[in-house]
Amino acid sequence: MAVLGQLPNAPLIYVLAQIAFTRIPKMESRWEDFHEEIFDLYPQAEVERIHELYLQNEKEPITADLTRWSMFDKERYSGVILAPDSIILHASSYTTSKDFFKKLKHVLDKLTLILPKNITVKRLGLRYLDLLLPEEKLPVEDQVSGKLGSISLETIGCQFQKLEEVTRYKTEINSNLVVRHRQSTEPDILPGDLFPNKLRLAARLERVKPEGVVGLMDYDHYIQLEENFKTSSIIDKFKSLHDINSKAFKLTTSDDAEQLWNIVDPENWTIG
Repeated sequence: MAVLGQLPNAPLIYVLAQIAFTRIPKMESRWEDFHEEIFDLYPQAEVERIHELYLQNEKEPITADLTRWSMFDKERYSGVILAPDSIILHASSYTTSKDFFKKLKHVLDKLTLILPKNITVKRLGLRYLDLLLPEEKLPVEDQVSGKLGSISLETIGCQFQKLEEVTRYKTEINSNLVVRHRQSTEPDILPGDLFPNKLRLAARLERVKPEGVVGLMDYDHYIQLEENFKTSSIIDKFKSLHDINSKAFKLTTSDDAEQLWNIVDPENWTIG
């Protein structure tokens, strides 16, 4: 079974792993020590200050200032985002989960050097985005399994513009998997909570957009927990999240699409 990241013409354009933990005091004075530890892989760094506004029912809005620190590799295809209560490893270039989790382990091992004791992990999240592009012999609607978006109103003169479908699952490891499926003729297919992200765009996003419907499969998988910050345990849980994501990818995309993604040159292939 083909898994994410191991297809020659892979549709994967973005992967993100997030660990939320106990809020760390004085992270502003700790982050540079952390950056020094991972400087060999992520030499570039930027400070980002975000002003957030929260609305409450019949109450005055609450404002908050969030500071986070972004570190990038030389080509900006991969990066680390550190905040007082979370850390993210994300990438727009991806080979295998083994390589990605190896980098994540390195980052977490270095983070523990600057963390105080008794830090509690609150949430782990793993997210994959796959961009489905129309091909001459395989339109986007034939790259997904099932009858997603099967309702058509073309017979009464309605022209398709956009489809959005969200399905939520509880998994056997007590995690939550949210699968978002989008199809659109407009350029707003990418989720606004992830783009822009200051990384270089995946090569697939830099292709000239073909005419027709473009699709997106968004696998958002997370687990809530309450345990001590231990790198080995975190990595093991991410591998479990990944295994389910890989199976979900296989089940929600078609065999013809897998054949397309398994070849280097998508212009020279036949539907099996």
